[in-house]
Amino acid sequence: MSNPDFQIVPIDPLNRDLVNGWIRAQRAVVEHDQPEEPLPSPAFQRLRLLLWPDSIDVERYVAVQDGEVVGSLQYTMPNQDNQHLLELELDVRPDRRRQGIGTVLNEFTERRAAELGRDTILAFAPDSLPGAPKFDHAGQHFAKARGYAVVDQEIHRRNDLTLVGDDELAKLYADAWAKAAGYELVQWTGACPDEVIDGYAALNERMYTDPPMGEELDIRPAKYDAARIRNLEWTTAERGQARFITAIVHVESGEVAGMSGLGTVPGEELHAWQEDTIVEEKHRGHRLGMILKIANQRLLRRYRPQIRYIHTWNAEVNDHMIAINEAMGYRALCRDLDVQKKLK
Repeated sequence: MSNPDFQIVPIDPLNRDLVNGWIRAQRAVVEHDQPEEPLPSPAFQRLRLLLWPDSIDVERYVAVQDGEVVGSLQYTMPNQDNQHLLELELDVRPDRRRQGIGTVLNEFTERRAAELGRDTILAFAPDSLPGAPKFDHAGQHFAKARGYAVVDQEIHRRNDLTLVGDDELAKLYADAWAKAAGYELVQWTGACPDEVIDGYAALNERMYTDPPMGEELDIRPAKYDAARIRNLEWTTAERGQARFITAIVHVESGEVAGMSGLGTVPGEELHAWQEDTIVEEKHRGHRLGMILKIANQRLLRRYRPQIRYIHTWNAEVNDHMIAINEAMGYRALCRDLDVQKKLK
């Protein structure tokens, strides 16, 4: 597609100038809009252009003006479930905003979503919190002006591991185990052990139904099995990502009662990201969430002792998980707004 001022073109992973410009633009956006957030890893961004799980389809475009990348689009589209959905990342370089670039990119997205049979666009915009770093609110204002509604809110918390007292964590961990008789941990990096993979897949599936979500957020149940887990593991390993997973098993029944994951990306030595944490409903009340989070943090630190920060997100109404995170040292950094637009 062309515009009098710029072109929207797919990203060719072998076009070095285009890829370099895309990465520079993304880093400029994060540096300007989200202070104290880690900048996108160039190594990981290049690998993402080549590899993604079988369960999603991905399209990426850049806006090129006078030979320079000034904006970008990424579409992530589930293809095994939630086939109505297109998850959007739309960025415009800070020095090129208010020139109509974002508007044209959004119009292009809505046309492309219709062509792909997707009727729901979901995107994300940062919001500042009192006493935390001031984030740029251009994204949320842009979304509102173009018909996107806020359908959910999550608080982004960050844990500075240099400030975490080991003695305090050890006490929390021991106190939690005192209420968890009859359970045992299974931990891994890389591939999930065969004996727990079906239960682990079932818990991944429950992440689409159990955590609190906004009533208007159109996320539908998903399907996970061992094959989907194995493909995700292969993809992340090929992209150089390290993942650290802890599950907890009810010994008598053999049921996988809960799990928690942490992930890192290549080229990033200070930051790690919390993946899903969940405890199956009938096993709640035994402090398993606290056990999982502390045990998995210890696993990460054993393999990656240089990691300083862990980032996590929780729905504002998820009081139980928020209490666990805050007891472990997580502190609020910003609010992430889920903004959604229905096309028909």
